Amino acid sequence: ATFLLVAVLVQVNGDSMVPSLADNQIALVLRQSEIERFDIVVIKDSKKPSKRVIKRIIGLPGDELSYKEDQLFINNQPVSEPFLAEIKEALAKDSLLTENIEKIKIPENSYFVLGDNRKISLDSRLTGAVHEDMIIGEAKFTLWPPRKIR
Repeated sequence: ATFLLVAVLVQVNGDSMVPSLADNQIALVLRQSEIERFDIVVIKDSKKPSKRVIKRIIGLPGDELSYKEDQLFINNQPVSEPFLAEIKEALAKDSLLTENIEKIKIPENSYFVLGDNRKISLDSRLTGAVHEDMIIGEAKFTLWPPRKIR
């Protein structure tokens, strides 16, 4: 019972986090983790609270965020996203992974989340920022399948 208060196992459903996480992988999610930029988190779906969604934290409360030609800018400073290198290499030449996003101010107590597979991910670009109360925890480790443990 104590384990369930601190951590929970969540199965990845879909390909929105490829290449970082694949469909059907199982992740250990820590409930009491401090959320930082680029953490992978599990969120309650706003339309179906029993459903869980896995995304990456991009914008923190109070940040001003934008994308221009696949470059992330936070508070007008370019920021690297090395976890996207593999998927960007697979893109057709002159194709963007992340469409341009005009400046967005992230509200207090909220986070801007994106899937790593931006072409198919349903995330904050369409649903808006995620309030901190909707975040279950940080996906710290993958436990299944064994060849993908990290």
